[in-house]
Amino acid sequence: MGNKFWFYTGSKSLLMLSDILFLMTVTLVIYQDTQSVAYAAVFPLIRTLCQLLAGLLSPALTELFQAKRLLKWVPLLRIGMLVVFTTQFNFFQQHLIWLFSAFVLISITGGFISPLLQAIMPMLVPANQLVKANSTASVFYQSVQIAGYSFTGMLVLLIGPFYLMWASCFMIVLSYLLILPVFSLLKQEDTVQKENKMNGFKDGWKIIWTNKTVRTLTFMDVCENIAGALWVGPVTLAFVTLVLKEGAEWWGYINAAYYIGAIIGGLMAAWLSQFIQKQLLLFMAAGSFIYAVLTILFSLNSLPWLALLLCILMGPAYQIRDVSQQTILQTETPVHELSKVYSAQYVLSSMSVSLSIFFVGLIADTFGARFVYLLGGLFVLICSSIAITTFMMQKKRAAV
Repeated sequence: MGNKFWFYTGSKSLLMLSDILFLMTVTLVIYQDTQSVAYAAVFPLIRTLCQLLAGLLSPALTELFQAKRLLKWVPLLRIGMLVVFTTQFNFFQQHLIWLFSAFVLISITGGFISPLLQAIMPMLVPANQLVKANSTASVFYQSVQIAGYSFTGMLVLLIGPFYLMWASCFMIVLSYLLILPVFSLLKQEDTVQKENKMNGFKDGWKIIWTNKTVRTLTFMDVCENIAGALWVGPVTLAFVTLVLKEGAEWWGYINAAYYIGAIIGGLMAAWLSQFIQKQLLLFMAAGSFIYAVLTILFSLNSLPWLALLLCILMGPAYQIRDVSQQTILQTETPVHELSKVYSAQYVLSSMSVSLSIFFVGLIADTFGARFVYLLGGLFVLICSSIAITTFMMQKKRAAV
């Protein structure tokens, strides 16, 4: 893995950290000003909806303006908006309608950038090093999320939201500078405009529907995103207090344990990368199965220390599954179409997560948090079994 891989990984890590600081700072400021959890919770939901909209529009914009131009100008637009937002932070804090409008625009630009960046990985490393590259990058991304979500609240209290917003601006500027050397890998696409501009919307969805492997991977991804709603704050907090009989601080311990496990999983995947590369389907199946079983055991457990251990063990299982799944997708999809597939998957994931969060809350209120985790573990187990069976059938047909 060369220098451009490290520039790319550093750029994306800083972009993620900048985004976490921005979201957490705005959410905490809104909560402090309104003393309303519901009002503050609206902003993460709005961010998800904005990114969903960006995912819908991203393929068409890529078709019109080319990925290289978008990656040059959209981050600059985002930087400009963040700087204006930060310099006028007191004004936005006093006028929530304007704050809401600025938040929407900044969130949409973030949604445009994400699928474009994801599609770059296969250009940076040879196909036989994709597992190692994906797992190494994953270690950085998980570390950034631990740092961002763990310390942002404390930093808001220590240095104030204004300076934290400037830190977010600095990080996104540095992220842009790091991604500049990667631009040379992005080939200029054909500048001839297609007669039907709607092709940009359709291409990613068409690949998902017609390519059986990509379709099955997308099915697994959506199912696991639905199950991922189990770990939203209120459900985990209810499980900690009502099932584990511990205080709210254990909510943080549970989250930290999972991220520690995810980092360990990323390191394991990097260490075993050559072996995983040869058995991608096997490791994806094993990771999904182990993750599902651990979630079921978590739901049946009432011991706090065992809950932490199970969460740590979930991290490697999920990371190895995710790295294997990402690598299969990257090798099965043409590089120039990958950003469109990621955009379509992003839309499906955002929709499934939003809906599942709502239904998970209803199920938890009706049947309890323990039942939610049990149901989620069984759901992942069934979905992964269906997907693996489909893959095996495709493999047999190809062999005939």
